[in-house]
Amino acid sequence: MIDPRGMTWQDWACSVILVVGDAWSFGSPPEEAAWQGWATGLLRASPFTQQIIPDPYQFSDWREWGMRVYPMLEGKSS
Repeated sequence: MIDPRGMTWQDWACSVILVVGDAWSFGSPPEEAAWQGWATGLLRASPFTQQIIPDPYQFSDWREWGMRVYPMLEGKSS
């Protein structure tokens, strides 16, 4: 999975889409201000539904959430 350090929201989210086989279920990333809704869709994508991934609405910054999530998603993309 993609480490979010040094990336913009759009770069990171688009990179995640490229490696996730179920990307249609959460769509293209919105503007950074709406990242939490998109992140919720990511959590519902079939490769990740069995993971206990932090709720994006418990984070105010996507990078903090991304740093917690990307190691958990390692090896779970298609």
